[in-house]
Amino acid sequence: MTGRAVAALLALLTITAGCSFLAGATTFTASEGNVTQSAQSDTGYSLENQETRTITRSFAGQEVEVNNQLTEYARSTSLPVFGDQQVARFTVFTTPAVEVAEQGPFNPVADLNNTQLALRLQSQYDTVDNVRPEGNRTETMLGDEVTVSKFRADARTTEGTDTEVFMHIAQTQSGDDFVIAIAVHPTQLDGEQENVNTMLNGIRHAGTNASSG
Repeated sequence: MTGRAVAALLALLTITAGCSFLAGATTFTASEGNVTQSAQSDTGYSLENQETRTITRSFAGQEVEVNNQLTEYARSTSLPVFGDQQVARFTVFTTPAVEVAEQGPFNPVADLNNTQLALRLQSQYDTVDNVRPEGNRTETMLGDEVTVSKFRADARTTEGTDTEVFMHIAQTQSGDDFVIAIAVHPTQLDGEQENVNTMLNGIRHAGTNASSG
């Protein structure tokens, strides 16, 4: 599974954010989420991509803009079958918990648990199939104890290699934003869960949200 597939899924999750309620609002922007340099150094991950994903919709004749923040990390492995491919991925996605007139948050993420996120990923991309749960654990993310759900799935890399992967999914709310972390790596990577936990513990987020209207 590619990092682009994960990124596109997370953008799709917020495509309906704000339907039918955003009178007078113009822009909602999530604060960036990232991972400390210390956690990256300890795990061998490095920054692969950082961008703002913007969704614009028209509601009651007004244009509404939702700005989501995406930060992706990756690392290659020593497994010969993958060569130099960066098959271990860790993605931090932040999306604003839009609230208007003391109602909300209006965002699909607010109503999706970890299992629903994993199944949504499977339904959207033919590079991911046969997602099944492996169990849950508790880790610390942004100072909160969160449930990290682990899934096993069949996937295809960017080079067309079929492989079995583990997906780790966690989410929390920080300030006015939802923060989602998704890690994906081949099941052959022994001990990679420890690296995933280190990256989860190393997530940082400003915890503020800018809006106008």
